Parts: sequence; structure tokens; C-alpha cells
Amino acid sequence: MSGLRRRRRIAPREAPLAGEREGADGRGGAGRVEPLGAQRPRRVGSAQRGRNAGAAAVGAVGSGILLISRLILTVTLLIALLIVAAILLRDLLAGSGSGVKAIHDAANFFAGWANGLYTDPPHFKREITVNWGIALLAYLIVGTVLARVIGRIGRKGRRFEDRHRVAVR
Repeated sequence: MSGLRRRRRIAPREAPLAGEREGADGRGGAGRVEPLGAQRPRRVGSAQRGRNAGAAAVGAVGSGILLISRLILTVTLLIALLIVAAILLRDLLAGSGSGVKAIHDAANFFAGWANGLYTDPPHFKREITVNWGIALLAYLIVGTVLARVIGRIGRKGRRFEDRHRVAVR
């Protein structure tokens, strides 16, 4: 026995009892013994893992785009609320306190581009009300259309993820 190694004898494993199966932990043989009716978890191959990762990435981007859509709609509604408040304060309150002036200046920043669309020289308040009302409608229409278009893109990304992820039992 000069160059030969001795092999160690390994004791044979016990076979599972009737009504049981071996290797339910997904490692193909070693592990717990479970009843035959139990479902073994399905292993996911490398192609399916890549598909899941790609679908998850598209879904994550879709969620981000949906967040941007909601942010655009929120900003649009805040600007519209500011313009409405400025119109009401200008029409209802004749005084120009510091709070009223600040709201009026902020609304003028957003709706100033609409000044001069409608002119009625003797009625300055009516002129501002109509011009800023036009700006208000423009902001609401453009903001909601933009938010809906961007939101549709985000929802398509989420639907792509739902359709293309591999279901693992």
C-alpha cells in the first residue's frame, strides 16, 4: 500500500419513510424530510432572473415617472390656487396689505404673461380678473394634459413589469 490511499467508507443514508420525500429545501437531496403533498419551491434559472431584473427595472422607472407626473399635477394645482386667491383678494379686498401684496406679486409672476390679452381701460379689476382667469385656465389645461401624458408612460412601465415578471411558486 505504498502509493494507494485508503478510501473512507461512508455510511449509507437512510431512505425517507413512506409518504415522505427528501430534499424539500431545493438543494436536491440534502435537507429536511417533508410530506409528499408539500410543494417544492421552483428554482429560477439565469434567464428568468435576468428577465425579472429587467422587468423590475422598468417597473421602478415607471414608478419614478408616475411620481414626476403627480408632482407636476400638484405644482399645477398650487399655481392655480395662488392665481385664484390673488383674483379673489384683488376683487373682494380693496386694501393692499403686505399679505395681499405678496400673494398678488406671486400670482403676477405666474400670470403676468397674460396681462394685456383683454383690455378694458375703465375697469382695471375686470381686466386683471379676465387676464389672470385666462392664465389660470391655461395652467390647468396644460398641467393636467402634461401630467396625464407622463402618467400614462409611467403606468405602461408598471404594466410591463406586471406582465413580464416570472411567477415563482
